Amino acid sequence: MPRLGLGDLISAGPRAVSRYTGTLLAVFVAQSIVAATCTLAAALVFARVFAHLPMFDEAVDGDLVALIYCLRYNPATIVAIAGIAFGAVALWQLASWFLIGGIYGVLAQRPEGRGDTARCFGASGASTYLAYLRLALCALPGWLIVVALVYTGLDMVGERIAYAVTVADLVGPLLIAVVPGALLAHVLWTVSDYARVELTLRQDSHDPGVIAAYVRTLGYVLRRPVTLVHGALGWLLFGLVTAAYAYLAQGHPMYGTDGAITLFVARAGVSLLRMAIRFGVLAGQVELGRTRPLPPRRVEVKVDAKS
Repeated sequence: MPRLGLGDLISAGPRAVSRYTGTLLAVFVAQSIVAATCTLAAALVFARVFAHLPMFDEAVDGDLVALIYCLRYNPATIVAIAGIAFGAVALWQLASWFLIGGIYGVLAQRPEGRGDTARCFGASGASTYLAYLRLALCALPGWLIVVALVYTGLDMVGERIAYAVTVADLVGPLLIAVVPGALLAHVLWTVSDYARVELTLRQDSHDPGVIAAYVRTLGYVLRRPVTLVHGALGWLLFGLVTAAYAYLAQGHPMYGTDGAITLFVARAGVSLLRMAIRFGVLAGQVELGRTRPLPPRRVEVKVDAKS
């Protein structure tokens, strides 16, 4: 197997996006439906509680004091919104295991035509769903460590954050608190991605077991820093797109129907672009996953009851 470099992983992304644009759009539509449902439910709650408060209009326009007042006016609303958001995240997580399995299957098997692609997507998503669920349980202890690191860091710099006067005073302590947990989270995320690649590529001929695949992938990622660099470049590009959108939208309020339509189209375009970035990263991971050695084959010994 050829040894792939960072350039090979990056170039695999645009090729996959251009070849399977329909698959990307289908997953984007599914994500948009979940996001739109959550947004509509939250909007109905806000409208029912704050529609009679003129100050809420100022809060929506960016008045921080008005926003704090509205939130303190009815704390139960925040609980309701948090419940809606949690439900949407849980629903998307359950759906994403199927969708990501379908994407990995398409990128690994490279079907031709819409029909073959749809069948490959559905079959791969269904066959890997339970394996991905078990993989998420394997990764859970690591994510608990990430939460503990972030909590400890925030607790250490909590006093400095409380008395911060300038943005620089706030950003520095936050970085100190968050960076260690973020680095560990990046490693765990990358390990989970490559473990899913192995489970997808080897599901027909080999059954490495979810725990074995996760442990083996952890060692593989730590030995191949290119996996972490490739994933970090994807997240960096993801963050740059988000920051650029926030910068361009700052100070440009959207009023009326035209403004609402413009804002909707802009946000949809940014979401699609970020999903295309993630799709390209997955394609590079699949290309590198093809070069990994096969896990050892399980030997089954059959015993003849008559002997």
